[in-house]
Amino acid sequence: MLRPILCLLSLAIVLPLAAEDKAPAPPEGFKAIFNGRDLSGWSGGATWWSVEDGCLTGVTDGKLDYNRFITWKDGKVRNFELRVKVKVTTGGNSGLQYRGQERPDLGEWVVTGYQCDVVPGKDDYNGMLYEERGRRILAHTGERVVIDPQGQPWVVGKLPIQNFPAEQWHDYRVLVEGNHHQHWIDGVQTVDVVDLDEKGRALEGVIAVQVHRGPVMKIQYKDFFVKHLPDDLPLLTAAQAPIATDAVKVVPQGGSGAKAKK
Repeated sequence: MLRPILCLLSLAIVLPLAAEDKAPAPPEGFKAIFNGRDLSGWSGGATWWSVEDGCLTGVTDGKLDYNRFITWKDGKVRNFELRVKVKVTTGGNSGLQYRGQERPDLGEWVVTGYQCDVVPGKDDYNGMLYEERGRRILAHTGERVVIDPQGQPWVVGKLPIQNFPAEQWHDYRVLVEGNHHQHWIDGVQTVDVVDLDEKGRALEGVIAVQVHRGPVMKIQYKDFFVKHLPDDLPLLTAAQAPIATDAVKVVPQGGSGAKAKK
């Protein structure tokens, strides 16, 4: 009787572990870019990045002098859809970097480029479109924006703004087709941006995630999936993305909130 009992005990131990280790299957057409076990395929400083509870995890001690990134190294993205679950501690600040450029000349683990912000403490920043070390705020949360050929973003419409609390898991989605950028949190669209700035925009680059200088924080990512779309999707033109004469400028970072008219 001893052998069957031992077998049952073995099954009781092994089966839960096997179920726990099994990562969710990607949605149809998507591929997983984080395996939930280790940092294979990613490159970033071990001081800040690790795998905890099956999640890509970034931590800071409040002494970070500038923003650091961990980069997915298995390919670049051009036109794509990204889906990932995100949880950040209260006061935390992070972002999903895409079509980014690695810039070791600017500092260790620096990535520039487009970013879907993760800032639950500021409803008008959470899910916005920011350009790290570039044109900076391109669209606050709740704004439909056209960036003109000179690089000036103009608000051409509004979207509802919702609160997505810290310390909870939220579904972030980024869809980029040509020069058309869209972000969502939990199925709620946060920005819609057309970038007509040929000199300032990027059409291809890396995916990365960020730990931000400032307060102590912890950010976690899981179920990280990407779908590549055709490379030859058309770019929207100024005729297809008009800027009305009464459009207002996007308030720049550090701006007073008064928006200058066109």
